Amino acid sequence: MNWIAVKYFPLDQDLRLLSDYLRERGLQHRITEENGQLCLAVLDASVIPALQEFLEQYLQGHVELHPASAVQQVVEPGAPTLFEQAASVPVVICLIILSGLGALLVETRVGNSWVHYFTFLDFTGARVIPLAESLAQGEVWRLLTPAFLHFGIFHVLFNSLWMWDLGRRLELFMGKSHFLLFFAITGVAANCVQYFWSNSAGFGGMSGVVYALVGFIAVRQRLAPHPLINVPPALIGFMLFWLVLCMTGAVDYFISGSVANAAHIGGLIAGGVYAFLTRNLYRY
Repeated sequence: MNWIAVKYFPLDQDLRLLSDYLRERGLQHRITEENGQLCLAVLDASVIPALQEFLEQYLQGHVELHPASAVQQVVEPGAPTLFEQAASVPVVICLIILSGLGALLVETRVGNSWVHYFTFLDFTGARVIPLAESLAQGEVWRLLTPAFLHFGIFHVLFNSLWMWDLGRRLELFMGKSHFLLFFAITGVAANCVQYFWSNSAGFGGMSGVVYALVGFIAVRQRLAPHPLINVPPALIGFMLFWLVLCMTGAVDYFISGSVANAAHIGGLIAGGVYAFLTRNLYRY
């Protein structure tokens, strides 16, 4: 079972009454000592926002707790199911579904006739329409939608797995609306860097945003660590190794087309800058 830290308290604070209160209401939790502090942790990530709001009210003295009327035997429920985990991160699930649909557009004959609506540059037959012309017609979505286009099953699975792992952390950490904003900003940044670097619109994939997740986590954990985004350093190291490996061209043999390396770098930088600019936000 994976416990998620919600709040830290001074080591000398008596939390027995709080723990009894939460247990009476069926909230599975534990309180342990970590690094000279008391850590309140839960198993179900979906309860964190409401619990954090309650704890703020409790610490400000706006909530009066009464002793438990009787000692109750609590049967601990199991870890959250896959469906419950997915329900707590709807933005991540939507991005994964849209990535799958983008792969179908690229890989199927029927979908191919629709692909040009979502590429960075529009094209009709042999003519490629300049970006300025498309933007003048209001087609601003082109700056973002290449993130959903994927080339082959390996491509979409790789990006979706990392979005599920890292994206979930950030959606729970930031909240749905802020995470959606993060996706839009870093997705546009990654796509623009790739286009202006390669001068080609034949690219796509969520990997630019995935590397934005990596950049955000790496920078934020140095500036203001938080348990929700406390990923093993080896994972960050692997992603950076993969970035370098992709730049060698070795991975091109396993996907259709070539890897959008500039998008990876652009996303990594955009995520790091986003973490720096929002270093005083998302504090619990």
